Amino acid sequence: MKIRSILFIVSLAVSEVCLAQVDTLSLKQCIALGIENNLSIHQKQEDIRIARIGQSENRLKLIPRIQGFANFNYHINPATTVSDGTNISKLLDKDIPYMIGRGLDYQSSAGFQLSMPLYNQTLYTSIQVADKMKEISEASYEKAKEDLTVEISKLYYLAQTTTKQIELISSNIGRMESLKSITTAFYENDMALQIDVQRVEINLENLRTALTNAEAMYEQQLNLLRYTLNIAPDTPVVLSSLDADIHFESEHLLRGLSSDLYELRLLDMEAEILQKQKKMTNQGYIPSLSLVGATSWTAFTDKFSHYFHTHTTNKWYNHTYLGLQLNVPIFDGLEKRNKSQKLAVQYSKLQTAITDTKKELQTQYKNSLNDWYNNVRNAERQQDNYRLAENVYLVTSDQYKEGVASMSDLLQDEMRMTEAQNGYISALYKYMISELSLLKLTGQLNLLTE
Repeated sequence: MKIRSILFIVSLAVSEVCLAQVDTLSLKQCIALGIENNLSIHQKQEDIRIARIGQSENRLKLIPRIQGFANFNYHINPATTVSDGTNISKLLDKDIPYMIGRGLDYQSSAGFQLSMPLYNQTLYTSIQVADKMKEISEASYEKAKEDLTVEISKLYYLAQTTTKQIELISSNIGRMESLKSITTAFYENDMALQIDVQRVEINLENLRTALTNAEAMYEQQLNLLRYTLNIAPDTPVVLSSLDADIHFESEHLLRGLSSDLYELRLLDMEAEILQKQKKMTNQGYIPSLSLVGATSWTAFTDKFSHYFHTHTTNKWYNHTYLGLQLNVPIFDGLEKRNKSQKLAVQYSKLQTAITDTKKELQTQYKNSLNDWYNNVRNAERQQDNYRLAENVYLVTSDQYKEGVASMSDLLQDEMRMTEAQNGYISALYKYMISELSLLKLTGQLNLLTE
């Protein structure tokens, strides 16, 4: 038994040391940790890397391309050439019949080819499209950070209010246990009925059940927060306490809807890309000019063995050229025309979506602002009501101890106080969420991390 007691004391000491070493995480720290660790944010970062690679790929199309080649051909039936011999007839001043020539069995060639675009409007526009795609990836990353900030803040606020609820329930349990001791003493001295003791025990058990439920809910909320922050499930997490006396300020929330929201910026960027794609399609009708060149060596022989020793026919003939290549599109079966029309329809559709999104965001801002005002009023009222209910309960409790108030009056006031506490916690959470929504719509989420 002594060993077990010692082990129990040691385990308690270790637990206290571990708890003492756990740092309290502020909302700012949680947001920073989530942005650093969250897997969805990492995916957006990879999308940026992919877009940058695509940007480099398009730019590299402007530099010269050099390609080496080599081939070996065995002509099973060598090609035959036929000439009418006119030129030779004139030189020899006599008629020469058709001249028939037969190709050799083996042909080898090797060399290098050069190509570089000098003028290609389609290529230039494709580079602009790749640049815009990189901007979209970066904006998507920033939007993902905003969305994650909102998600973390909601979980953080929810856990904070649950912590406050646990604190209030624990205080109520302490008061109810004290009341139980007093009522039991009254009963033992024939100053209270047994039913009064039972009523207190029922309320006390209800409070303990509520505390157990709140603690289980709090642990679930912490688990969701750990998952969002991408930290180990067994990582100790302690959140900063919630200030119950919150001062409601509104100056920074009344700036109106931000015109630089990522929802709108992404749609505008998509519209720019559609315009550039349509422009690039129409530029397919414009001729393109390229610098081309090649140098090669070719060998012909009638026997394969000649490749391996000196022979009169074992010679390599060089051919080198440098020139300009002009490509003039003439008719493509109306492919570019149809593609241009399709892009025009998509652009018109996207413009409608942009207009609708602006109206939707404006409506969201007005509703969120109205919701915020309403939640501020409710939170202030619930705060006053909670404090009043607590004062009434304390007065009735003192009167009960003095034998002035009845147990029924005390329990009714305790029930009203509990309801007021729950109403205040709920109103406080709604207020914090509505403020978070306004911070996002006004483009001020950075205030959470300052």
